[in-house]
Amino acid sequence: MAERERLCMNCMEETPEEGACPHCGFHPSEPQMRQALPYRTVLQGRYLVGRARSCNGEGIAYVGYDTVQREKISLREFFPQTLCGRAEQDGKSVQVIGGSETVFDEYLTSFLSNARAVAHLRDLSAIEQIYDIFEENGTAYAVAEKDESITLRYFVERSGGSLDWNLARQLFMPELNALSQMSANGVRHFGISPDTLVIRKDGKMKLEGFGISAVRRMDTDLQPDLVAGCAALEQYTMDAPVGEPTDVYGFAATLFFALTGSLPQSALKRRSDSRLMIPTSILRTLPPHVATALANALQVQPERRTQTFEQLRDELSAAPTVTAKIEASQPIREIPAPPPRKERQRRGVPGVVWLLGSCVIALAVFSFIGFTWMSSGVQTQDPASSTVQAIVPEGAPLPESSAPSESAAGVAMIDVPNLVGSEYESLLESASSANLAYEILLSEKQFDDTVPEGQIISQSPQAGSKIAPGGTITIVVSLGASSRELPDITNLTLAQASERVTAEGFLPVKEDVYDPLIESGRMVGYRNAESGDTLPYGSQIVILMSIGPDPHAGQ
Repeated sequence: MAERERLCMNCMEETPEEGACPHCGFHPSEPQMRQALPYRTVLQGRYLVGRARSCNGEGIAYVGYDTVQREKISLREFFPQTLCGRAEQDGKSVQVIGGSETVFDEYLTSFLSNARAVAHLRDLSAIEQIYDIFEENGTAYAVAEKDESITLRYFVERSGGSLDWNLARQLFMPELNALSQMSANGVRHFGISPDTLVIRKDGKMKLEGFGISAVRRMDTDLQPDLVAGCAALEQYTMDAPVGEPTDVYGFAATLFFALTGSLPQSALKRRSDSRLMIPTSILRTLPPHVATALANALQVQPERRTQTFEQLRDELSAAPTVTAKIEASQPIREIPAPPPRKERQRRGVPGVVWLLGSCVIALAVFSFIGFTWMSSGVQTQDPASSTVQAIVPEGAPLPESSAPSESAAGVAMIDVPNLVGSEYESLLESASSANLAYEILLSEKQFDDTVPEGQIISQSPQAGSKIAPGGTITIVVSLGASSRELPDITNLTLAQASERVTAEGFLPVKEDVYDPLIESGRMVGYRNAESGDTLPYGSQIVILMSIGPDPHAGQ
């Protein structure tokens, strides 16, 4: 017991009884996440519960400590807050909301089944290692080994904003092999993203954050946990089947992020324009077969998409018998820039040189990861690229250009045009057909009640300043108003209503109701809301579907 009292609840390292932890700075007075288990709760007589790290529609994830194995653990608790709450008597037991008992039990069974399926994959080191599953406090828990790691998102940010293909290949291809075996065993993730793929200290990638499929869809009783850009179209559409192609989309979107520094647009928006915009400075560094593989794996419609991880692995490996052509719709288009420098010829290079080169690349990968892990640097720049890659703190103003009208090399500078107020998509359309002397880089999208959705809010450098030919203009694009009106869904089918509500930025949850006037399978309206009501973007809204007249009415 004395050892448990000396452990920091944030990092599980020994710490003084009073004051902040010398290892992580955590202070014991910091409160636990609302509805989470109290600090130092002991489960199964051995697992010490620490600070809650995150929560989603399925439950809560904690850092913990196994007092038997004497090692840190990751602990997941099934605790869907739309269906249950915490008992006030002991602060630990789970109380199911009245009327939700059947649904809670169904999802609890799914949680246990999913955790057991992942636990059976312990021979795959690139997959989260679950080693204990148990029921307690009226719910269930899964215990996993905890590695010292950082998310892929953070790793990419600290690596200058994007990775070159040689580095990304060393990270992603072993993970792709593991995912192929995972899928062969019938296990799905449906939440692959830059936040669930992590980089360990040994330089290898691992997939974490497994959850039940119901939390990765829009049409269930749970708050959905979807990453815009990584979630496939079928995850937004009610009653649409999900499977291995859904995970292929998430993996490909994450690889796209690693190579470009940004995620693809949301699948909902890509229905009308499925193209993938990649700056020319990045696209010209990618082998053609990689661009083709990404285009195939990121097809919006699931039936046109790469169907298996094995097929994606073959395409990324440039296997000539399976590499497919980019669709006629040209889903990947480059943002024009000055013509690339003439590439060096590779013909005639002896095989032994390529072998040595591969070894050097592998060594460089692990050295680079180690340096990134230890380094505190926040900015890098690829001298061969015209795109500056820098980490700017959230909310900080973008740097202004202070370039003179002529560079030191005597190259004439060009005037920066005024892009503020322009339609972003229209700008990309015109850029695809014009030989522009600059590149356009999307920095972020943010809500703005005064600037219509899709229009450019600001740019850097400002209009009228000077940049070198081939330079980059960084822009911020509006997401539109932070509040939206509920659309009319009366008499629509479930799929039609789902599309219309999600297109406005809301998260629909279906509820069946009796209605004598609306045909079964058609929409009645909303629970506690009406079409035309204004709600914050991203709000969860209950949509009501008729199941016909009440058979017990009038009895």
